Amino acid sequence: MITKTTICSRNLQSHEGIILNLKNKEMKKFFNIISFVFQPLLMPTYGMAMLINIDVFDVYSTTWKIIALLGTFLFTGILPATPILLLMRKGEVHDLFISRREERTMPYLFSFLAYTFWSFFLYKVLQLPLFMVGMGIGTATSILLITFINLKWKISAHLSGIGGLAGGVFGICYRMAYNPVSLLVIILFISALVAISRIGLKAHTPGQTLAGFILAFFSVFIPCVLL
Repeated sequence: MITKTTICSRNLQSHEGIILNLKNKEMKKFFNIISFVFQPLLMPTYGMAMLINIDVFDVYSTTWKIIALLGTFLFTGILPATPILLLMRKGEVHDLFISRREERTMPYLFSFLAYTFWSFFLYKVLQLPLFMVGMGIGTATSILLITFINLKWKISAHLSGIGGLAGGVFGICYRMAYNPVSLLVIILFISALVAISRIGLKAHTPGQTLAGFILAFFSVFIPCVLL
């Protein structure tokens, strides 16, 4: 016999289930927005925007800064995205984030070439000191390493992207004896947010996100400090 208490209990459970489902959808939407805004293809552009706006870059003209920003976006954003979009159109890649490990090799190799050209751009066009060019050299190196690791294990590209950003900013600021505490705190906060988002979307395990961040951070930080 079904009592009023049983009916009320079932209705309450149903409402709780609906609320929980809505919360999960909202969180998934939020995680997807974070993943898109802080995707790997945009990290070098964000990094360049941060660097050219700190005090030590005031010696450079506005024109130089615009060229630096647009050139970085071209070599690290548009060029790497082009083969991904073409492969998506052909059905060989299923999404912009290249979620499937087996689809990543060719886009990653093309990205490696694009970042190599970016390094030449930093050195020849912008005429930056070699330790700043280390940002491009280190990022290209990390992409190559990730390409080989990805053959066996799906390491996080998102955390690699922001790890490289952190390594570049930390390394360059260290070499220039500049300590922008607020900027460094923001980078670490965003890194944690992106990691939580990728894990929350079940795109990666905690180990894959941590490995991506550490590998890229030191791949970029070391050249910036030693060159």
